[in-house]
Amino acid sequence: MKLADGQTATVVDKLGEGGQGIVYRVRLDSGEERALKWYFISLIKEPQRFYRHLESNIKVGSPAPEFVWPEQLTEWTADGTFGYVMKIFPSGYESFSKFLTAHAAFENVTAMVDAALNMVAAFNALHSKGYNYQDLNDGNFSINPANGKVLICDNDNIMGHGEYSGIEGKSGYVAPEVVRGEKQPDKLTDRYSLATLLFMLLVGNHPLEGARTVQIPALTNKFEKKIYGTKPLFIFDPNDDSNRPVRGLHQNAARMWKYFPSFIKDAFCRSFSQESLLNARGRLLEQDWFHVLVRLKSSIAQCPHCGEEIFLESDRPTVCQSCKKSVTPVGYFKFGKRSNLDVTVPIFKGVKLYDYHMNSSSEDFETVSAVVLEKPGKFGLQNKSALRWNLTTAGGKNYVCQPGAVQTLALNCKIDFGNRDIAQVVANS
Repeated sequence: MKLADGQTATVVDKLGEGGQGIVYRVRLDSGEERALKWYFISLIKEPQRFYRHLESNIKVGSPAPEFVWPEQLTEWTADGTFGYVMKIFPSGYESFSKFLTAHAAFENVTAMVDAALNMVAAFNALHSKGYNYQDLNDGNFSINPANGKVLICDNDNIMGHGEYSGIEGKSGYVAPEVVRGEKQPDKLTDRYSLATLLFMLLVGNHPLEGARTVQIPALTNKFEKKIYGTKPLFIFDPNDDSNRPVRGLHQNAARMWKYFPSFIKDAFCRSFSQESLLNARGRLLEQDWFHVLVRLKSSIAQCPHCGEEIFLESDRPTVCQSCKKSVTPVGYFKFGKRSNLDVTVPIFKGVKLYDYHMNSSSEDFETVSAVVLEKPGKFGLQNKSALRWNLTTAGGKNYVCQPGAVQTLALNCKIDFGNRDIAQVVANS
């Protein structure tokens, strides 16, 4: 078949089939292989308008590398059928749904948190470019379990703000106000769907499916509208426990919720509060999620009693969910340059700080810039960055920490990381 730019795409084999069409592996004239999505034209409302929409998205280009964006349309055929080519997913990725059904698992906790961060960063880029997804659900994502890298497919329904694709979304992921028929999908409803996906990724169950859902013999349209639209209730709502996870049915939520620190729980309680569910107010922006998740990544440590990975609270004891013993950091770093954000990192052996912490304008959550080290009775911070640090003690003495060196930490000392980003060492009482 001919592409719009005159190239020929030759079908090699079939990769899969979905609700909108069939996906084939094709070979271009250049010898490169691509995936071709070929639409069931009878299911497309206003095909010519949709074709022009895809043309526009191709011209503007992908908002972020995570999106497997349409690259080239086929020619408009005489019978009005068409498709588009995109890159083929590389090996090593698993569908999001496999993680939810335990058919895939992350190699470590860091990879899981990185997956959440990559999802948030991608949608921050999407919304910043003036787009919204409108049909955000578990079927849109593939994740590399080794490193948390994310690929996002089915990007043909992405619209500019104020436009409507005609697709309301997959049940369980659609914002309550859309379920109730109060509005069409937009970036605000995307944020509800994103929070739902993050909860399912980290906690392992749906945020609204608990005891109330179990009481319903079958989820008809009437009951779906009630659960996800008119009377939604978060399973960990702090003011109403009538929809808590049910033992034997919602095992992941019952087990994993205890595993997370208070600031993540607070973020989810805000995202699924009654104010958010019924009035669409108070939802976290992508930037809010990003900061909370970087904080989560920098709370990862090994339990000193059993060696399991845990998330540490900065200023209070954490109970290891494996050995049930309590772990308390000696203190924490408190950063001051991120306005209106509580940016703290526990001082505990092996905890890492990233470029994000060293530079308030950075969103790099992968480059390790510092590592907490421990000797009997002492904690130090190793400089993994390329910058020289300046440490000032509470008594006013100054020390310089060169790249690669280790700086002993003292109570109430302040560290200038070279970008005028300063952290104070605060001791736990």
